[in-house]
Amino acid sequence: MFVRRALFVRPSPPADVAFNRNCGSGSRPLDGVQVIDMTRVAAGPYCSMILADMGADVIKVERPTTGDDSRGYGPPFVDFQGSDATDGRLSLYFASLNRNKRSVCVDFRHPDGKTIVEKLAQRSHVLIENYIPGTLDRHGVGYEDLRKINPKLVYCSITGYGSKGLWNQKPGYDCIAASVGGLMNATGDAVPAKAAVPVTDLMTGMYAHGAILAALYRGVGDKIDCDLLSTQLAMMINLGSNYLNAGMLAKRWGTEHESLVPYKAFQTANGFLTLGTGNDAQFRSFCERISMPALPQDERFTDNACRVKYRKQLYAIIEPILRTKTNEEWMEIFEGVPFPYGPVNDMAQAFDNEHVKSIGIVQNVDCSYNAKLKMVGPAVTFKNSSNKIRREPPLLGQHTDEVLISLGYSVKEIKSLRSKNVV
Repeated sequence: MFVRRALFVRPSPPADVAFNRNCGSGSRPLDGVQVIDMTRVAAGPYCSMILADMGADVIKVERPTTGDDSRGYGPPFVDFQGSDATDGRLSLYFASLNRNKRSVCVDFRHPDGKTIVEKLAQRSHVLIENYIPGTLDRHGVGYEDLRKINPKLVYCSITGYGSKGLWNQKPGYDCIAASVGGLMNATGDAVPAKAAVPVTDLMTGMYAHGAILAALYRGVGDKIDCDLLSTQLAMMINLGSNYLNAGMLAKRWGTEHESLVPYKAFQTANGFLTLGTGNDAQFRSFCERISMPALPQDERFTDNACRVKYRKQLYAIIEPILRTKTNEEWMEIFEGVPFPYGPVNDMAQAFDNEHVKSIGIVQNVDCSYNAKLKMVGPAVTFKNSSNKIRREPPLLGQHTDEVLISLGYSVKEIKSLRSKNVV
């Protein structure tokens, strides 16, 4: 377990949070907001990381010894060798979701651990948890328990299926919610396919972070419920609307678009290039650039509705043409056109992209435990405030003593708590 002491600035109590009305260029939107993060794996940690990026002081409460499940997700790991017996390894999965946070090991099932959570809640603005509904209530740190201590606390529960309904006690995972909620059935070609990243988890975290900000803005405390399945159903947008209102079941289209043609990833001489034409003018521009200017006059392709009907015939004409040149050649040919296009990149190509390099979204992080990381920074920027990586992903319990001392515990009391495996 890593212990490092550093200066801790006590945030304003919940009743006094000012939300940075006088922002300077170096300030962050959520400076002064304290968040208790009792989540694991993806959806919850992603939500709290967004808040941390924007300046919230996020205290990640983890189980002693084991911590967040995702600390074991790997390979790949980053091995490091530091001082104070900190040699070990860091899961890159965990690192990708937990920067800008402080880690505290607390067993809230123990009465003394429950007291620590209560003290944190008393001075915090937000608590986020992703336990099965009722778990924290049984241990005396549920919403009704903590709102007595801090009526203005925003308490956000992230679950698989919500706090009510027949499945509320089932554990939830991204790919299961994507299966049950229809996304996996609508993704892929011949067989269902999962997305390469846990999009349902990430979208749930996005929903949760937005709801938390809305509750903070309101300023009276609240209980927020976000769940994977509801998020997944909401994500189905037009596909869900098509079924509910027209009885239309979604089909798997691969990279194609159900309602726009041409629109998909086309094979080229050295890879794949995705392009789409959203209107007839864009289609005419596309045909000119591939040296087929007369194609839009073909009655099968005069407008998008016709092209959707005769998509196979159109693709039979244009696919051989697109295979004759490389991605690089097509990128030059399509320069300046009104329709969107881009190569299907692997990770190396994506991060080597000249635009990606120019925006500086990849940042180097030198960790205090002698690990060097490259991290993708926040996707959102502010003109008049800061939103950036400022803390390394924490080691398990890296800030336990620091936070407990800020809560008023003495070194002797912390030693006693540690001897009882409370921290």
